[in-house]
Amino acid sequence: MTNLVLRVLLFLALGFALGWAHAKAIAEGERIHRETGERARPTVIFVLRLVLLCVAFGLIGKSGSMPLLASLLGFVMARLVRRRTTKAPLN
Repeated sequence: MTNLVLRVLLFLALGFALGWAHAKAIAEGERIHRETGERARPTVIFVLRLVLLCVAFGLIGKSGSMPLLASLLGFVMARLVRRRTTKAPLN
């Protein structure tokens, strides 16, 4: 039973870290576009973010459905926390 709880917590933390990095990359792409008007770098950041998420969740999914569900829950929690704690940009 302890092993199961530790695995859930491990994958929850991994998903939280992925979600935090994902939200930070979104904010960075928006900042670059807003400050410079550039389109190429934010597009590259978007593609890298998408590929890395697909690879990460693909590898986690090979561990089973429970680790995938726990990491997805952590991912969503991190996105919500980051959204609530980050100031909205002034237009």
